Formats: sequence, structure tokens, C-alpha cells
Amino acid sequence: MEQRLVIRKIPIRILSFVLCFMMMVGVVFTAQEQEVSASYIRYVTVDFLNIRKSASASSSILGKYSWKDAVTCTETSGSWTKVSFEGKKGYVKTKYLSKTKPKVNYTDSYTRYVKSRVNIRKTPSSGSTSVGSYSQGTKITCYGTSGSWTVVKKSGYYRFVTTKYLSKTKVTVSKGQQVVNYAKKFLGNPYVYGGTSLTKGADCSGFTQSIYKHFGYKIPRSSSAQRSAGTKVSWSNKKAGDLICYYGHVAIYMGNNKVIHASSKKTGIKTTSPANYREVACVRRIVK
Repeated sequence: MEQRLVIRKIPIRILSFVLCFMMMVGVVFTAQEQEVSASYIRYVTVDFLNIRKSASASSSILGKYSWKDAVTCTETSGSWTKVSFEGKKGYVKTKYLSKTKPKVNYTDSYTRYVKSRVNIRKTPSSGSTSVGSYSQGTKITCYGTSGSWTVVKKSGYYRFVTTKYLSKTKVTVSKGQQVVNYAKKFLGNPYVYGGTSLTKGADCSGFTQSIYKHFGYKIPRSSSAQRSAGTKVSWSNKKAGDLICYYGHVAIYMGNNKVIHASSKKTGIKTTSPANYREVACVRRIVK
């Protein structure tokens, strides 16, 4: 009788063991399925995107993704996305990823005009590297679109500008802005004390005098004498093309709280912001 009872109990123990084993295997498979289903694909929108070891801009770099690369993501935390890179876990900035792959629609060339200064980007993203800019009123040749971006050419390569800054019709550029656009052509040229050459070298007042001379305006040679040139305007009413007079220095106002000037022998002709980086004596309107 005892033997029969033992024989009957054995199958129940085996069955319990088998059931437990199957449940454990099921949990493992479910976890694996969840891990696989949790991953998703995003696409890089900038020319290159650093992959960090941890979710920090100061963390070490494991590698880089390029524009339009497909990225396997697993989760997002704050402004960072966790990715799988060459079998390792890494982190990238979420704002540089897109659900859709960037696409460029190339067309026959056509003309547009720049409504206001616009940066030229390597890829169609505001986070992409700037390779230059177009000034207001510039006539440019375009070659297609990519979302809210327009395709242009820079140094023989396709580049991108934001479409909203372009117009189908010519843009009227103020005389003051024309002065600024002309002055910008000489950025990086040398500072030479006593000089008036925009290419070989000029000092601060020589630079301003030569710029205005190009547009037919004659102003005194020294920075102190230039404080009486043109018409005085208030700081709050300054416009692009106005002469900013400091004590012992002069510059041309560019707009957006920036000036362009022949700064020093070390830096040459450069831009500076804010415009009141040093004490301002007065603002003079030379261009009418």
C-alpha cells in the first residue's frame, strides 16, 4: 500500500517541477521579447553626433554618428537617448534625432533673395555646423528643399539655409545695411596704426573713414573728430550703419548689438558684441 502511494506522488512532483521550469523559461523569453520590442530606430539630423559614455556633455566620447545614420535607441531620459553602439551602451542628445530619415528633394536651379541674414549649414538642422552666411538682399541660387530647409551651394558642396529667410522677390536693403555688408568683406584684415587701407591695413578711424568713403560720405580722419560727423542719434535709436564713437575708438554698428571695427594689431578687423563693450561717447548717423 505504501509503495502505491509513493508511486502516485512521484508524477505530481515531476509535474510541479516541469511547470515551474516552463514558467521560468516563459519569463526569460518574455523579458527578451520586451527588450527587443522596446528598441526603436531614429535618424541623425546633424552632420555628426557624439556618442557619450554617460548622459553628460562632459562624458568621454565612444564614437560618432553621421547625418542620416540609423540609430538603435532603447530609452530616453531627460534630454538624452540611450543607444546601442558597436555592442556598447551610449548616449546621444535627443534633439538631434528624428523619427523620419532626412530626405533632400533636388530640383532644377532657381533664384531666391535673402530677407535677413541667414547661416549656411552643412546639413538641414539648426544644430549643424555653420559654414558661412548670406547677408540681407543677397541673390542666391537654390537647388531643392529638405523639409523647412533650402538647398544651396557653398564652395562646390550642397549646403542648407532656412527657407523662411528667403523671398521670391528682390529684397530692398537699407543704405545702412549696405554699409555693414561692405564692411564685413574686410573681416580678418590687418590693423595698422595710421593706415586707411581696407586690405593692407587700417586703424579704427581709418577703417570707418574708408568704409563711408566707398558710399560717397566724407568724415574726419581721427576718432575724436569723427564724434562730430553726421547727425547725433540716441543709443536707443541706433541703426545698422551708424558710427559708434567710444572714447579713443570708433566702430560701425551692425545691428543685433554688434559692431565691426579695426580693433587692434592682435585681432585686426573683427566684430564685437555687445556694442557697448566699452564706454560709448555718442552715436552718429552718417548714412541717410
